[in-house]
Amino acid sequence: MPTAIVTGGAIRIGRAMALHLARKGFDIALLYHSSATTSEETIQEIRLQGVQCRGYAGDLRKLDEAESFIGKVLQDFDNVELLVNSAANFIQENIEQTRLETLVDTLNLNLMAPYLLMREYKRKVNKGLIVNILDERVARTVPTFAVYSVSKVALKHLTELAAVEWGESVRVNGIAPGLILPPQGAPPDYLEKAAKNVPTRTHGNMNDLLKALDYLMENQFVNGEILFVDGGARRTADGELQ
Repeated sequence: MPTAIVTGGAIRIGRAMALHLARKGFDIALLYHSSATTSEETIQEIRLQGVQCRGYAGDLRKLDEAESFIGKVLQDFDNVELLVNSAANFIQENIEQTRLETLVDTLNLNLMAPYLLMREYKRKVNKGLIVNILDERVARTVPTFAVYSVSKVALKHLTELAAVEWGESVRVNGIAPGLILPPQGAPPDYLEKAAKNVPTRTHGNMNDLLKALDYLMENQFVNGEILFVDGGARRTADGELQ
């Protein structure tokens, strides 16, 4: 069976993608940070799909761990075909408010770690597909989550650079979600209220992102593409969805 590596695979988008890939017949190498209970539940659910799944605890803010992760996976799986970079933080601080800890942790986790994972995937696997999870904010100027936005814009550019450099052996694409999940701690009606600012006047769901992933996997001539799954939100005036 082919193997997919999914970072941030125990929660939210990463979890949904890991389970979806398992249902499609992929063995799963699942990287998680501190959600041990949640990760074990996800691992067991993945295994119920009849595939292998191994969890790897790690902190991608520590760049030496990020750099060594692909090598660890290849000791356990020998047919890796897909890397999904989903792990990220999402901290609400504008530029003036940004703490040094936020700056360093966010850039390490959201940009530097994917950079190293992509580089090591190319060096050691050199086939298949890389999918980076971005954000529709990469097409707008929204200062509310300043360093998060900077990291995702840079990851978008890295996605495009790698697609040009590696396209002969490894395709590299991105998915930029819009209003799909509420931020952690948001009120129950967050999605419904925020949908009023989306051109479709609706919010998306996880299945919309999984369809985007399927498209990138199935169409072998798509490389360097950023799929926006956002109801057209990136076309609206600059500013945060309320």
